[in-house]
Amino acid sequence: MTRLILTADDSAAGALRRSGLADLVVPILHRFAWGPLPSHAELSAYLAPRTMQRKGWHWLDHVSHRNIAAIGGRRQSFLEIVERCERVELWIDNRPNDQLVLIWLLDALRDFPELATKIVLRYVDTPLFDALPKQLATWTFVGVQLTREHLDVAGLAWRAFRAPTPQAWFDLLKQDLSALPQLPRCVQEMLEELPGAMTGLGASELRMLELLSAGYRQPFDLFPHARERFQRRVYDYWEAGALLDGLALAPVPAIAGLAEGPFTLELHDNPERFDRYQASTLSLTPLGKAILAGKEDFSRHNPIHRWWGGTELTNANLWRWGTVLIAPDSEAPDVIECREPWRSIEHA
Repeated sequence: MTRLILTADDSAAGALRRSGLADLVVPILHRFAWGPLPSHAELSAYLAPRTMQRKGWHWLDHVSHRNIAAIGGRRQSFLEIVERCERVELWIDNRPNDQLVLIWLLDALRDFPELATKIVLRYVDTPLFDALPKQLATWTFVGVQLTREHLDVAGLAWRAFRAPTPQAWFDLLKQDLSALPQLPRCVQEMLEELPGAMTGLGASELRMLELLSAGYRQPFDLFPHARERFQRRVYDYWEAGALLDGLALAPVPAIAGLAEGPFTLELHDNPERFDRYQASTLSLTPLGKAILAGKEDFSRHNPIHRWWGGTELTNANLWRWGTVLIAPDSEAPDVIECREPWRSIEHA
């Protein structure tokens, strides 16, 4: 075994395996953009030698049987395999959750700088998850050897994301993040998913209302799989279903007509219920229309309780975003200009 590629998407990992670019491809499948963050102990155990970790909570759980046989089983730690490989590369997409996986992995390497120097970071600026193996074999992405600067910037960002308020994450806009050039866009896109200053909804929730207003009526018409239409990149299939639940099943809903819910495995396992869900004809409620008109705030009528990084968002602890970060009960937030440096390198 000579070459290991790490990625943050299962579909990308499959394409990379079939492309023949590496002897071993390992997908790191954490979803940090949604729900409460795993504890430090859980994340450490994920990369440690296998002992009693539950299924899905060890970094080698998603590697093919053929590759596992080649490395002698699924018990090794992340550091053990990295040390054994002649070459290790990070092929991490520029989507927000992928970048969060990247900063976590680099932070985990901060105590092992000598080992980190054998790792190459590829600046992947084209989505890997729907790429064909033949395409991947011909694509060339700039690669740089990891340095202490990469690890330090990642550590700063990871601590900021885990903090109990979004303030430190917002403050990253004032920092030099050039060592990780795809990180600034991640910072901005995650901030935009905080409840809006005027609407009480994050950017993806608001986009669902906009699409509904534009004439899209079925639930899956509002999901992010239609990337050019949806435009937001933070949440995946299951998370979009939860967002739609929140808008349609709230005490004072913004969307009417959802025939089934909540969006769970139980719903998917019941064909009749799932068919009713897909066939739902949705519409904006008076609240939804008023939110789009800038006249109402979803949080004034409904309970808010969700996690954004290390921040537990509730009606009493409602951090908001409106081109600036607004603390609960804040009247005069500090303004930081965001120059959106990724626009010049956007390809996806």
